[in-house]
Amino acid sequence: MGSAVLRAAHVREDPPPWILEDTLSEQLLSDEERSTIHKEIATWPPEVAASFRLSHAVRTRLAEDLAVEGIAAGRDRYVLLGAGLDSFAWRHPQAGALEVVEVDHPATQTWKRRRLAERGLQEPANLRFVPIDLAQCPPASLELSVAATLSWLGVTMYLERGAVKAVLAGIADAPAGTTLVVNFLLEEGDLGEPDRLVRVTSQGTVARSGEPIRSTYTRGECEEMLAGAGFASIEILDAEALADRYCSGRPDLQLPATTLIAVARV
Repeated sequence: MGSAVLRAAHVREDPPPWILEDTLSEQLLSDEERSTIHKEIATWPPEVAASFRLSHAVRTRLAEDLAVEGIAAGRDRYVLLGAGLDSFAWRHPQAGALEVVEVDHPATQTWKRRRLAERGLQEPANLRFVPIDLAQCPPASLELSVAATLSWLGVTMYLERGAVKAVLAGIADAPAGTTLVVNFLLEEGDLGEPDRLVRVTSQGTVARSGEPIRSTYTRGECEEMLAGAGFASIEILDAEALADRYCSGRPDLQLPATTLIAVARV
């Protein structure tokens, strides 16, 4: 819910051109849910709120760009692990060219589908829902039978390391060309003072919502874990690399350095 609100806030509160235009996801929330989240965000320092809404927009944009780029490379399936309130299948102009697979916890997925129906949003014919608890599922249940682009964002930090490694190993066993976009929360010791404020704010928020942080990593640990899982190539994108890609010439947009995004290919 918070991610949906933050993506919409990027459009409302930051000047165009926007990195991502997603105001649809937020519409699946009730007025009370939106109000609760907005009240929480209002307690954050303004620079923290700005960092969060930008980071949520950038990470989603990167995954969607790679999914669309993958069509020409024969990756015509886009798998969202921990899809949450993602709206790609309804919003993106090229979504119809892909088979979209949303993988999520059964309870979350049931709730989302109910909200979609209540809002009169039909489920596209090219969209498939797969209910899975990523904390417990065997890797084979991910059904990775063809080369695909996978988005796994905002999830690893809520899982124990063992569960993260099991999912990565399952993905690395997928057909050649499979491309994973995944982010990891950096160890606090790797952060500067401004980013520690972002970390403290986020940890307090998720703890109060019943989703405590369970795993953090150094950059070296991220690379070692992905290599150990069996990926053929690994690209690590930190805040500087992501800013160069999406925020060049935009001093008004400041990405936090609290997470790393890896693009790992089989």
